[in-house]
Amino acid sequence: MIDQLLFRRFFTSLAIAWAVGEWILACWLLPPFRALPPALQLLALPAMALLNRLAACVFERESRLPALVDRPARMLMAGGFAAFAGAGAFLVLAGLWIAAGVLGGHPAEAGMLTGAREPFSLPRGFEIVALPLVAFAMGTVVHGYLRGYRRLVVTRLDVPVMALPAALAGLRVVHLSDLHLGPLADRSGLRDAFDRVAALEPDLVCVTGDIVDTPVADLASWIPELARVTARYGVFAVLGNHDRHADAEKVAGALRRWTSWRVLRDEAAVVEIGGARLHVLGLEDRPRLQAADALPHVLSARPPAEPAILLTHRPNVFAPAAAAGVPLVLAGHTHGGQVAVPGLPRFNLARFLMTRFDAGLFRDGGSWLHVSRGLGTSGQPVRVGVPREIAVLTLVPGVASARRVDGRPTRTNFGRGAAG
Repeated sequence: MIDQLLFRRFFTSLAIAWAVGEWILACWLLPPFRALPPALQLLALPAMALLNRLAACVFERESRLPALVDRPARMLMAGGFAAFAGAGAFLVLAGLWIAAGVLGGHPAEAGMLTGAREPFSLPRGFEIVALPLVAFAMGTVVHGYLRGYRRLVVTRLDVPVMALPAALAGLRVVHLSDLHLGPLADRSGLRDAFDRVAALEPDLVCVTGDIVDTPVADLASWIPELARVTARYGVFAVLGNHDRHADAEKVAGALRRWTSWRVLRDEAAVVEIGGARLHVLGLEDRPRLQAADALPHVLSARPPAEPAILLTHRPNVFAPAAAAGVPLVLAGHTHGGQVAVPGLPRFNLARFLMTRFDAGLFRDGGSWLHVSRGLGTSGQPVRVGVPREIAVLTLVPGVASARRVDGRPTRTNFGRGAAG
């Protein structure tokens, strides 16, 4: 129910957030705006929100509007997101400035605490620091729109698996997630990613949900593109929360119709390689508590002594899966936050708002979790400090570890990677 409410109000929430950012920056940077009567200044806020909401309509339809409408609308949304980031930087710096003034015993120096000359009047020196910081925040977001969302990284990781049969040693599993096919998707960028996957010649490809973004996605146009993704022993996929919102039955049916992918919906598949058996388990997407309740049924399909890979959209079932002895769990959902502090990928939205399992490889005893940063975007076609990812996981023999990391990335996560 919460998911459905979020989906229905998503663009409205974004429009309001952007309007708040635009309003704050207008109050700070535009003297003519500050000169308006207070009533008009306040009326500007809902007007900005309405304009942003109308612009967001371009992402609620598969077919593009005429260029004279589509391009300005997309530019307006990019500007709104940039303004939101800039206003956030402004407020953080202003708060620190005020706190420093108060703690220093000079509240008058902090500005905004005194009988200010006008709203948003700040002490001399503040703007010298604030303007470059706000400009950097806004420029970073704009770069994320123009180039950041296209950047693609191939990450190569060795994953130790206890009691791994010799026939499975060296098995290369390509992990993809969060394609988000629909109005936000970049068709040429996805085709390039699929070509990169083909060049890797994977033994197995696992896709962990959010294949489709919204109900308006044209499945007949998008899903056949996925037939380009193949692997020696097959492609296995689970659905995500966006797929449920778009109609899980339709998405699964389209995948079966136009691709050779095996969609696992609380199901298991067995891959036989050189006399060894690898169980690929697929957990249907559910809210967290319901997923934990459904997990034992899915795991019961695998003999405890045989290796398995669990596919799940959300990473939060890792703890019970590890307790049950699943050696490898693959998940997505987070996009790595999609927006992170440049150069500090762990400072991202997913880690602060969703889960400690934000991206990369995590360990719990002898079990491993890999969370993909995904190939697509959600909400907006923007990525900052978090490039798209194709992960190549090579299974290698391993031994049990008593150390519990749980929520903190292993050193392996910072290993081999190639930008594209």
